[in-house]
Amino acid sequence: MKSPRSGKRAGPRQRRITKRHVKKQETRERILQAAAAIARREGLQAASIPRVMRAVGLTVGGFYGHFASKSALDAEVIRTVIGAIPGRSLAGLQDVSGLRWIERATTRYLTAVHRDNPDGCSYPSILSGIATGSTETKAAFAAALELRVKAFEAHMPALPGVTARERSLALMALTIGGLLLARASATAAISGEVLSACQKWALPELDARRT
Repeated sequence: MKSPRSGKRAGPRQRRITKRHVKKQETRERILQAAAAIARREGLQAASIPRVMRAVGLTVGGFYGHFASKSALDAEVIRTVIGAIPGRSLAGLQDVSGLRWIERATTRYLTAVHRDNPDGCSYPSILSGIATGSTETKAAFAAALELRVKAFEAHMPALPGVTARERSLALMALTIGGLLLARASATAAISGEVLSACQKWALPELDARRT
């Protein structure tokens, strides 16, 4: 329909952004960041609605004005904590590519320093909560994992009978699982052995080059 004054077609009416709307978005972000901080260290189950809302100084009843359910919050936490690429664990690798990129990303991941860092990789912390979580939570995790796999796949060389994607998928299982085992046994000598063994199996080309 044309406007009778200008003769031009009327465009869609823009939604007015009010102070109330901005305040609500800020509160939602505070809730999300509080949940992410807890989940990063202790897992999704530890980021319960009462605990998260206490962390931001709000009542439990106010939660549902920002998230439809705990599953919805968990899905957003997953996207925030592990869904960003490159994220913290893959940052600073812009100057390398190929096998060198894979080597640097893998060797700095499988270290005692990273194992002992409570703010290190969040995959081991949140995996158990995802495994028993909702379909929505699992879908968010699968999407985040796919992004990480593709980041490695872009640099991973293929081997006879093994595609770059297959190697990348196996590397995710080896490194994340290895870090989880190393953290669980951090007070024993086997923890360091786990990290060392995973490094060797992750990149057989480099291990062969060293020997």
